[in-house]
This record gives sequence, C-alpha cells and structure tokens, in this order.
Amino acid sequence: MGIESGARRMGMTAAAVMLLLSASAASAKVAVGTYECWAFNTARMDLNFEVTGDNSYIASDGSKGSFQFNAETGAIQFTGYLGEAMPDGFTTIYHEPQGKPTVSFRGRSGAEASFCEKT
Repeated sequence: MGIESGARRMGMTAAAVMLLLSASAASAKVAVGTYECWAFNTARMDLNFEVTGDNSYIASDGSKGSFQFNAETGAIQFTGYLGEAMPDGFTTIYHEPQGKPTVSFRGRSGAEASFCEKT
C-alpha cells in the first residue's frame, strides 16, 4: 500500500503523513545546546546538561562526559554523570518531536521516565 492510499484510509492527506514521518525520523546528530529535564511535570535539574559538540556534554554538576549516538535508531549511550544517572536496563533516545530536540530516558518497559528538551 502506498502513502496516498494509506493516508486516505487514515483520513489524512499524503502531505500530512509525510510531515509526520519526517518529524519522527531520527536526526543525523544531537543538537548542540542546553537541555532542561523533566519527569512527571517536575523539573529534574540534576539531569540538565549541555551538549558542547559532537559526542561531548557538560553535566549539571560541571563534569564533562561523552556519548555515542546512533543516527539510525536515535539511541544514545552516555558516559560520565548521565551514564550513571539511570538504573541498569534504562535506555536513552534522541528525537525531535515537532522540531524540538529531545533526549528521552526510558525504563525497561520502554515507557518514558524522564525527558530533556533543548532550550
């Protein structure tokens, strides 16, 4: 089934489907800048960080760390402070919902436990 016929079945235009697909696609790299973090409508300032360049960041405590980013899957593996911030078995995903660079910490079930948005 093509995009047009699938879009009609969902009551959407093909352009709207393409926009949704492009918005959810993984980025080629993690956006540089400051990220503020939240969990269940509560600020998680201890998780705030700044991406300073390709594969490097500064944590909320001032320590430096690095990360590996898989552009195909959106998966991030942090070292340093953020690498120790979540329990074993948690994963971290970078995505840009509605064009907003976001890092999502997810529990073993895949549910989001905390997220950080670029400010």
